Amino acid sequence: MQNGVTFWTEGGPSIGMGHVMRCINIAHALETEEMPMHFLVNNERPVIDRLNEEALFHIVYPMTGRHANRLTNGVVVIDTKRDVSAQVRSLREEGRKVVLIDNSSTGEADAIVMPTPVYRGLGSGNLLSGSSYLIIGDNFRRSRGTEPLVHSAPLKVLVTMGGSDPFNLTETALKALWNIEGIEVTTVIGPAFKITETMEEFIKRSNERFIFVFNARDMAPLMRASHIAFTAVGTTVYELAYMGVPSVLIGNFESDAQDLATLHELGISRSLGYYRDLNPADISEAAESFRDNPASWTEMSLKARNLTDGDGASRIADLIRSLIKQQN
Repeated sequence: MQNGVTFWTEGGPSIGMGHVMRCINIAHALETEEMPMHFLVNNERPVIDRLNEEALFHIVYPMTGRHANRLTNGVVVIDTKRDVSAQVRSLREEGRKVVLIDNSSTGEADAIVMPTPVYRGLGSGNLLSGSSYLIIGDNFRRSRGTEPLVHSAPLKVLVTMGGSDPFNLTETALKALWNIEGIEVTTVIGPAFKITETMEEFIKRSNERFIFVFNARDMAPLMRASHIAFTAVGTTVYELAYMGVPSVLIGNFESDAQDLATLHELGISRSLGYYRDLNPADISEAAESFRDNPASWTEMSLKARNLTDGDGASRIADLIRSLIKQQN
């Protein structure tokens, strides 16, 4: 099994699908190669369903497993937030090449890719980071269009807080946006949302100005049709940026503070801070500011659109090809 690639990753309602989707996008960038390729994933229905939809072969095997060498090809791509030091060491002892995605838990991997412009860790010879390595799916690349977005009335607002929205930030945003004139709001309800009575009432009151989308399979058309988006820190911020959509960010965790500040400084996002410290009036003010200041919105939209060329998955695929050649 020396000449192929194994993607070892995980996803689901509690951690989202970002890890899995990044690996899927890299896998698609490798599809022109005739090589064995499969996934090792956790046993979560959203993960299995997505891989089936993508026609990608997979084996259920947990990230905590210590004997993956028997199930892997020559290059193993690992995407998880867990400490995988022991797994990396074991794989390399068995002659595998290892690539870590968004994980700096060990420096023993052959390559570490931090697909973010806000990485602040220590550099090393095997580490690649920055906007050039942002992983953008083909669906976004197809939907982006050649011309930048144009400010218009009404302002099209997207609210998307991930697959589970553990702190009900969607509800918080809707409360603040509901009575603002001159905006139209599309709200994405994820597959693991806990629908409160208040949210049920919002959904019942949906109209031409407030639309709800359930379990969206492709976010690209929704982003393409939006001027701004309220969201949390994560891969969605960069997908929005690629589409030219400025984001208004609310932090799920106190540890998001530095990322919020850096994304704000990049000029692609506006940070409203940690959700526990949030003043709902700040949500209203942000929407009204983008509505009433076309020049400011246009400047931020162009900065967002120019953040990355969208070829990160191809660059990582080239890295994997080079490691396969070393195996041979």
